[in-house]
Amino acid sequence: MLPCYNPVDGWCQTLENNIAELNGRLPSNRIQYIISNDGSTRLDKSKVCLLTASDNVIFLDNVVNEGKGSAIRKGTLHADGDIIIYTDIDFPFGTDPIVEMVKIFDENPQCWFVYGNRTSEYFKKLPLKRKMISKGLHLLNRIFLSGHITDTQAGIKGLRREVLPEVQRTKTNTFVFEIELIRKLIRKKVDIQSVNVFANPSIIFSDFSFKVLFKEAVSLSRIFMMSWAWNEVL
Repeated sequence: MLPCYNPVDGWCQTLENNIAELNGRLPSNRIQYIISNDGSTRLDKSKVCLLTASDNVIFLDNVVNEGKGSAIRKGTLHADGDIIIYTDIDFPFGTDPIVEMVKIFDENPQCWFVYGNRTSEYFKKLPLKRKMISKGLHLLNRIFLSGHITDTQAGIKGLRREVLPEVQRTKTNTFVFEIELIRKLIRKKVDIQSVNVFANPSIIFSDFSFKVLFKEAVSLSRIFMMSWAWNEVL
């Protein structure tokens, strides 16, 4: 599943290359590719038509930009596989972690959720503002989630179909929605594992505007309040 918002030039060829590579690496798996467009204002629909000519590519054109959490919830509604993996449309970590996630699910029936864990090399490449935000989230995750789960913001996750109801119950639309999701899964005591991920050399890191940062802060505060209310009920 591929959430999408205003992808950079050349995104279609990048996607085609990664689809071909992944199909070649997982020949015994039927792979469905769901592009969940989150209100992109610059997206060449003629290229989308070329992609969807293939039976295994679905394009969901959500015309309003609501946020990554919303795009993933809408996209997973159309997934029909037992395992759902989502990553950004430019495959910033390549296909290696996807293959590794499939292997984990195949070999560990009790594992229901796998997240990407960014390495120190990844953080060295981040713009200063994003690096500071990521380190702050690491600290909050350590307090709020688990001493073992600190990196929730790598844009790649894998889950079994059994987890989909919890995905649909999340209320957060922005990037931090995964903190809400993982919090729910920890409460259910599901087996969560991780794979290390490395940034492609060609990846271009965008910087967050203060408007985006404010929205994320509001979403994060709402997650904390919901969790506090839940604990009070318990």
